[in-house]
Amino acid sequence: MADLPEEAKLFIVQAFARFSSPGEVVAMVRDDFNVETTIQQVRTYNPEHPRFEAGEKWRSIFEAVRKAYLEDISSVPIASQAFRLNALQKNFDRAMKSGNVVLANATLEQAAKEMGGVLTNARNVSVQPPSGGFRDLTSNERRAAVGELMRVALCNGNLAGGNSDEAKH
Repeated sequence: MADLPEEAKLFIVQAFARFSSPGEVVAMVRDDFNVETTIQQVRTYNPEHPRFEAGEKWRSIFEAVRKAYLEDISSVPIASQAFRLNALQKNFDRAMKSGNVVLANATLEQAAKEMGGVLTNARNVSVQPPSGGFRDLTSNERRAAVGELMRVALCNGNLAGGNSDEAKH
């Protein structure tokens, strides 16, 4: 087993916290620290693995890095609409320069979808419950009221990105 410096141990724990595979971790340790290690050795620094032996110090670091990694999408460039639009602009420019009109048109369509919010999970739903609420209704009346609310919402294009013209027919 290779004798790992503290920096390499920290690197290994952080890599596992960011969902790197053991094989990826071995390759990164070799490239970054010039240390030959094995999958079995690096797994001992992964608190999610049954052979975790590194101790509580590394477990707490793992948990802190994992929490930050999952919560901070602002550090991921592709999560930014501006980044995605800039990349689409570069693709469009390359397509036009090479005369690839089909790719240029597809890129324009993709950018239009990006700007129109088609590629997001955001949905604006506003539904008004019956004037007396649902509490005084029987179960059949509640079902009918909810069905009516859904029909109205779909007709107004408020759910599932529906088009109001399509929903009315």
